Amino acid sequence: MAFNRAPDEEERLKALRRERFSNTEGEKRFKQMVEERAQRRQKLMEQGTFNQSSLVEARKIAGTCTLMCPVFEREERELKKSLALQEVYPGTRQADPAKTVKTFHRSAAGNEEPLPEDLRTPDTLIQTLDYLINSVIAQDQTLQSCHGFVRDRTRSIRQDFTIQNIRDLRTVAACERIARFHIVSLHLLCGHKGFAEQQDMEQLRNTLKTLIELYDDHRNAGIACPNEAEFYAYYVVSHLRDSDAKRVAERLPSRIFLAPIVQQALKLHRLSESSGALFSRQDPGNLFAAQNLGTQFFRAVASSQTPLLLACLAEYQFPTIRRAALKALNVAFPYQAGKEYPIDEFAAMLAFDSVDEVRAFCGLFSVS
Repeated sequence: MAFNRAPDEEERLKALRRERFSNTEGEKRFKQMVEERAQRRQKLMEQGTFNQSSLVEARKIAGTCTLMCPVFEREERELKKSLALQEVYPGTRQADPAKTVKTFHRSAAGNEEPLPEDLRTPDTLIQTLDYLINSVIAQDQTLQSCHGFVRDRTRSIRQDFTIQNIRDLRTVAACERIARFHIVSLHLLCGHKGFAEQQDMEQLRNTLKTLIELYDDHRNAGIACPNEAEFYAYYVVSHLRDSDAKRVAERLPSRIFLAPIVQQALKLHRLSESSGALFSRQDPGNLFAAQNLGTQFFRAVASSQTPLLLACLAEYQFPTIRRAALKALNVAFPYQAGKEYPIDEFAAMLAFDSVDEVRAFCGLFSVS
């Protein structure tokens, strides 16, 4: 026999079940925060801080958050169980406020503008970067367990600076440290399973692009940035085989253009040019008038004229330059029985660490 319940009774039982099987206290607190945020957002819109019809009329947003992670985001991520291992108390899924760091938020249609309390103050952003470098990375200097966490959180730091349109020397210093982190990551994690080199190179290039814009602004305002030459050199080497990078360097003031590190970067750029490199659609094309000086490129990287981080960054292009060199040698030295090219000379010429690496590399192209 079936029993029919009144609609009101059915809804009451459903509500009781939801309450029984939910994180009642946490959800109640989060729902209250959502309601308060909606009221706060409405008030700011009435004041003109958010003007969805005109970006010109909208006021500049200044962050007020003095924590590494805004309270609302921390509560939301704890409720959704999306906290990283570096952010929870050991053995639990509970957020540690002293270790939780704001994540990067992708821009998308329909997403709400962040509130002032969602954006960290400039001093807080610097303190957060200090924490990531001096505490998180210091506990794992190989970067193998913390790299993904630090990469996302440094991207979030850059995002907070950008949203607030903060372009002072604090932003310059933060972006410089973040760029160095990406260069070191490319060197230490190259070849490791799960490491996406292209993603880190993309973030490095984005950071360097921001730095170049900041340097231009400060130079026009008569403010000197002491590390400008260093990071222009990184920009050139991060765009090897791309002629646009040389044009950027050629427009620099003489004091920067003639700096030894910039001149060495331009030398590496010139030596990396090839007429026969294999490339994807995302990469610059071949330069048909190139001299194919790949062996000189590797000698230049190993020379004392190339600083460590510049050499680490150049390492990203080693496979491309080696492929071009292998193609050139295959044409220049047709196979003759008994006159094979010495493998140890090949290893030294293209900066391989061992002959086993040479065999594995050549095997990718069916060359023995």
